[in-house]
Amino acid sequence: MGFRGVGWKWLESEGFSGAGVTPGVAGGGGMVEKGGVSRDGRRWGKHGLWVIAAIAIGVLLFQGHHLAHLLPRMEAWVRSVGPAAPLFFFFAVVALEPVFFPNTLFGMTAGVVFGLWEGFLIYFFSVYMANLIVYLIGRWLLREPVLRGLEGRPQIQSAVDAAETQGTSLVFWIRLLPLNPAVFSYAFGGVRVPFRAVAIGTLGMFPHMFFDVYLGTVAAHVTEMAGAGHADWEAKGFGLVLGLVAAGVLSLRVARIARNQIQAAGVADAP
Repeated sequence: MGFRGVGWKWLESEGFSGAGVTPGVAGGGGMVEKGGVSRDGRRWGKHGLWVIAAIAIGVLLFQGHHLAHLLPRMEAWVRSVGPAAPLFFFFAVVALEPVFFPNTLFGMTAGVVFGLWEGFLIYFFSVYMANLIVYLIGRWLLREPVLRGLEGRPQIQSAVDAAETQGTSLVFWIRLLPLNPAVFSYAFGGVRVPFRAVAIGTLGMFPHMFFDVYLGTVAAHVTEMAGAGHADWEAKGFGLVLGLVAAGVLSLRVARIARNQIQAAGVADAP
């Protein structure tokens, strides 16, 4: 099987096949895609990962002392690797982004290993460059299977068709949605949205990507405080978690604004 065949299998694994959609059952309020998965359900995939991560952080508030001894070892390893650590992270993202690996896991890892601000910069740069590569793959290597897949995905099809004519602003609003960015990178490439529009508009990923890194940073801090035995570690930990909730609410608000802007641009059924 050649590269195009392998790529087609990747797209099918994400539901990027040519199968059609059928109206949702009564009370569903939406459409049901291949395999009986509703679009509304797929829309909340990344939010589900955030919820799971938040629950895990809550557990760390009380059980993190069992894992705290691992953090100094991880920090020592990062120092020993030096500049190669961000480089390794970058190539891991570039390798796994085309197969729809959940970016939230990368973001949390960056937060734990590199800290909030450095982790965000490394994470954002890696995912940004990886998605430009995915765009080029969709444009030059997998264009035919991408276009066939879009035939059965009217939500994505209508959004990228509009982006082809409206350019940077609509790509930016689409990127603000907390969806796996590789899906739209393939679609932008297949439809041949101008590279300049994709390169600039893809900067819109930053809000939900920052939240990914913040999740990992909070998890590391909570674990460290639980292991240090500070008298007020629970209060500080709850403060971090409350900040996490606030960041999550803000991210959801940004996504809602973006979806409204996409609909205002003429895409009636925004992703």
